[in-house]
Amino acid sequence: MKIAVGSTNPVKLNAVRLAAQGQWPDVIVTGFEVPSGVSEQPRSDEETRQGARNRAAAALEAGGNTTDLGLGLEGGIHIYEGELWSTVWVVLIDQAGEYYESNGARFKLPKIIADKLAAGAEMGPAVSQLFATDNIKQKQGAIGVITRGFVDRTTEYASIAKLALGLWFGRDWEQDIIGK
Repeated sequence: MKIAVGSTNPVKLNAVRLAAQGQWPDVIVTGFEVPSGVSEQPRSDEETRQGARNRAAAALEAGGNTTDLGLGLEGGIHIYEGELWSTVWVVLIDQAGEYYESNGARFKLPKIIADKLAAGAEMGPAVSQLFATDNIKQKQGAIGVITRGFVDRTTEYASIAKLALGLWFGRDWEQDIIGK
């Protein structure tokens, strides 16, 4: 199995490896620097999803004909009942051009972070600045800081990536019913 990821961020690449290795122990995951086609900090569910879709399609193209799947992982923020929340979308596209999507890791952002984002900041740099840490989005992420390492960004993204991979893997599930 060869998977192209629409990012070179080590967190996203490791998340996809973690998600895929149970089913495909010899999986090859390659990252490609591709544009998301959305804001640096997506500010709605729709924009975050679109960024993941764009990254998935661009990754599959960048990977070429020998790549089985393209994955796009995009983190963003959205307003829910007047509060700022974090969200993650993972989109998979296969060589047939079929999309499989998953969404999750939704949590309310603490006020100190939400205020910075509401003022126009991007999550990674804002959290890095608050905690005097460099490039937090390529390390534990905001979730790692907020949970004091109980959950890190790799684990957060891996569960959503595994769901997208599982939806693709089980895509013919209806055949099990018809065959009975």
